[in-house]
Amino acid sequence: MALLRFVKFISILFLVSSCAGLEHDLAKDIVLSHDTPLHRCEVEGFSYSGIDAGLSRPQVLKVLMIHGVGTHFPGYSRRIQENIAAASGLNVLSRLPKNIYLRDPADPQKSIGNLRITYWQNTDASKRMLFYELTWSEITMPDKQLIAFDTTEQYSKFRVPFNNSMKVFLDNVLPDPLAFESPQGELILSAGTQSLCWLLTTDWKTIPDRQAKVCTLSRSEEIQQFDKQNMLFITHSLGSQILMDTIVKTADNVAATVSSPDPDLRSAVRRLQNKELTVFMLANQLPILQIGHPLPRVHNQIGSYCAPQGKKYRQRVFKAVNIVAFSDPNDLLSYAIPQSFADKYIDSRLCPLVTNVSVNVAPEISAFGVGIVNPVAAHTDYDKSPKVIELINRGTVNFNHDTPLDRQCRFVLMKKDRDM
Repeated sequence: MALLRFVKFISILFLVSSCAGLEHDLAKDIVLSHDTPLHRCEVEGFSYSGIDAGLSRPQVLKVLMIHGVGTHFPGYSRRIQENIAAASGLNVLSRLPKNIYLRDPADPQKSIGNLRITYWQNTDASKRMLFYELTWSEITMPDKQLIAFDTTEQYSKFRVPFNNSMKVFLDNVLPDPLAFESPQGELILSAGTQSLCWLLTTDWKTIPDRQAKVCTLSRSEEIQQFDKQNMLFITHSLGSQILMDTIVKTADNVAATVSSPDPDLRSAVRRLQNKELTVFMLANQLPILQIGHPLPRVHNQIGSYCAPQGKKYRQRVFKAVNIVAFSDPNDLLSYAIPQSFADKYIDSRLCPLVTNVSVNVAPEISAFGVGIVNPVAAHTDYDKSPKVIELINRGTVNFNHDTPLDRQCRFVLMKKDRDM
């Protein structure tokens, strides 16, 4: 029943979204309209470091991106890559990307997606970035074929153009959240864990380009590699849940080895427990995706795991996971993350620090004296918003001394209760 309510809810939202898009198109066809930029940019949360900080380290910075609903093809992240590179001074690019054809570890003959890796650096190679882009859409393509007949000429010829366009759109996006809630969801999560595995184990020279392979790591190897990497993550919509579920699997592995008799492994665990991760969630959907799901294994215990005086402090997984959730107020399909949600619905062992960014990424369209915003653009245009790119690149550590950001956005710093 919870899943059915979710599908109905999504359908209504996309219907509203499409109607708003139609109103926009009609207005453009009938009268001269104009775009009015909206300037909201409110950042409320904790200090976090951005891509610039990662690029300043001797190690290459590794970035993993995971897309959300809708059919995607390898290369979908090129726009955000280019905008990040331009803002960070990365002006040298690998001539061709490399691709790993992902396979399901449980069935190595089964394809579960594509991992495309692109190398960026500046002229003197003092800044280097490997961008890993996961495309998992092929997992749900067979499901979408079940309803592909619906948009063929036999059926579509009876619809007016707008309704047919809406049908095509809905048939493309609705199967993905349904598949994620079905056994297919395990394949999608497998694509996430395989992508992380390849990120942990490869550099530019060792990537198995254009090969279909399974990445394998023992529990101890995963922890040791996780400890060594300079990395961060970018997700969009459903990708946020895929990544969090993937990271929780690492948390389970750490929990199982925290008392290992191997001194080297215990040392790696301790180093990992002092490591911070940062996840940039564009059009975040964690709250809506939690509906109908059980609580995490460890919840409402952030103080116990993450405060130095906490009873379970030595059992934490990371020093902190910085979750930066971006949402346009006019994006009907994204949500802020209340601090109470983080306490109850995010695994306490991760020591989550949630920062919410409310930012306009789509303009207001004025027509007939009425102001509207296309909710589809508000859901998809984060990757070209200068404010979003700056907040990803610069972070908030030096916000008050960062004149470009300070002029555009308001930052409200949160502190942990014990520090007040």
